[in-house]
Amino acid sequence: MKKIKIVLELAVLFFLLFVSVTCIPIGELQEDSRTVELEGARFVEARFYFGAGQIEIFGGTKNLLEGVFEYNIERWRPEINYRLEGAKGFLSVRQGDSSGIPAGNGRNYWDIYLNEDIPLDLMIDMGAGEGELDLKALNLTSLDIDIGVGELEVDISGRYQNDLDVVIDGGVGSTTVYLPRDTGVIVQADKGIGSISSRDFIKKGKYLVNEAYGKTDVEIRVDIDAGIGSITLKLR
Repeated sequence: MKKIKIVLELAVLFFLLFVSVTCIPIGELQEDSRTVELEGARFVEARFYFGAGQIEIFGGTKNLLEGVFEYNIERWRPEINYRLEGAKGFLSVRQGDSSGIPAGNGRNYWDIYLNEDIPLDLMIDMGAGEGELDLKALNLTSLDIDIGVGELEVDISGRYQNDLDVVIDGGVGSTTVYLPRDTGVIVQADKGIGSISSRDFIKKGKYLVNEAYGKTDVEIRVDIDAGIGSITLKLR
């Protein structure tokens, strides 16, 4: 009986320790408006590290970045760093410590606008949640998206000035990618145990291409790994 009591006490202790370590207190909703200026950069490498919540990215600012960040967990306050090396700018936007479990309804929402003129090497690492990445107006030079869990819509159907290399690593959930109808597009897709829907595309060996492929000066090359989720490719 004494041994059972000790075991129960230890179980309760471990449970309380687990709760105290992993549960994050919910605070008041905070809203931060942030602006990052170009500071004379002629091209930029931008990295976004988003843990969980909802993220939206658009074009539409003369600065490098304008954003509104809403969160009700203090440790989720975004960390924004920008530096200039010669003519190249380096931007990093990172969600604060996302470990642990919110003790209630956690909110983390990023509403971001990026410069449409500056040549941009863009990487987005998305953990869990929902996202809308309307990137068609940006002057992208490369795009790398790593998807965790959730739903994501990516629009890269713009008229780009130069060839564009795109890498998309899928996770769990569904992703829809919009690509341009009038620019040559070639896709190398590895569906793994996930699925890829591509009814707008033509099968060409191990690749998928659109009707404009091979007929335009600019090409978009896409490398997709579906993970265990679903990816839908559409033309606009």
